[in-house]
Amino acid sequence: MKSREDIIMDRVLAGDFEVQSHFPKEIQIAVKSFLEASKMMVEEKLDYLPGEYLANLLETLQKYPEYNNLTMDLLKTTLKKD
Repeated sequence: MKSREDIIMDRVLAGDFEVQSHFPKEIQIAVKSFLEASKMMVEEKLDYLPGEYLANLLETLQKYPEYNNLTMDLLKTTLKKD
């Protein structure tokens, strides 16, 4: 059985993600950039995603307090130890 991470990476590689139109344009761009970088990471078999993509996404999300839960979930995931 595939892990949740494997399923997500399969979707990223397939381009099976769409940023919903109700998000502000700035968030849409940041999320799309992050997903494209994630796809590149998987395709090129990189060990990690360049930190600038995550930093850009988090900096963009922090401008929108209504998405604070999403921002905090991303931070918790990033800081979680294996």
